[in-house]
Amino acid sequence: MFVRRIPQCLIALCLAAPLAHADTVKIPDRLQNADKMVFCGGMDSPPMGFYDSSQKLTGVTVDLGEAIAKRLGDKKIEWRVTPFSGLIPALLARQCDMLVDQLFDKPERRQVIDMVNYMYSSQAVVVTKGNPKGIHTLDDLSGKKVAVLNGSTIRTLLDAHNEQLKKAGKAPMTVVVYNTDTDAFQALRIQQADAYGTTVETAGYYQGMAPDLFEIGVPAFARIGTGLGIRKEDKQLSEAVQQIIKDMQADGSYHALLAKWHIEGDKLD
Repeated sequence: MFVRRIPQCLIALCLAAPLAHADTVKIPDRLQNADKMVFCGGMDSPPMGFYDSSQKLTGVTVDLGEAIAKRLGDKKIEWRVTPFSGLIPALLARQCDMLVDQLFDKPERRQVIDMVNYMYSSQAVVVTKGNPKGIHTLDDLSGKKVAVLNGSTIRTLLDAHNEQLKKAGKAPMTVVVYNTDTDAFQALRIQQADAYGTTVETAGYYQGMAPDLFEIGVPAFARIGTGLGIRKEDKQLSEAVQQIIKDMQADGSYHALLAKWHIEGDKLD
């Protein structure tokens, strides 16, 4: 797996962000005397959350989670790595306090959990360099094998597009589901799949790691808000996290975090 080195000065910039307006954040009653919080995340989708070459957790969601825990009373974090498709069940089963991952803000998710958005994201389709199969649109995936992450939005979108292909009399794509983004990407790398469907952020990461091997075939589509997941009954935590995101936008640490990972274009409006 390829790992990008991040300049230490940028890391320091994000982690040493000022705590302007922190006094406006009301720490939830249930966390007043707690010394730690448990965060669930998939941790397999760079640059959002992943293990670096030294097997240390890093990424956008890791930095964001640390900033939130600090502003909630300097809590320690226990990261509970959970398969993406099992994140919401884990939260509802009270195995963690919050889902710190890239959850697309969809109505069906809002029916079961609260969400606090922290950025936007879109979908993309990655192909091998030179795009030998000529994949430029979703229609071009007709008859092709596409690797995706289980429980991901791209899987839902591709399944829906298959119905359109069938109605048009075209061969559907074969959507191959993997439990981690890393495995889905590996399928493309060893040519077990013709394409790899993922978020724009993850697509850009892999393309940046190996520009001579991969490129984006189908560019950004289906833009949507991305958020953190919190239990509906945990309203105080939802309100506190929402205020923290606003404070980070106001004091500049939010922009610094996105700039560190080269995803400034995904910032909230």
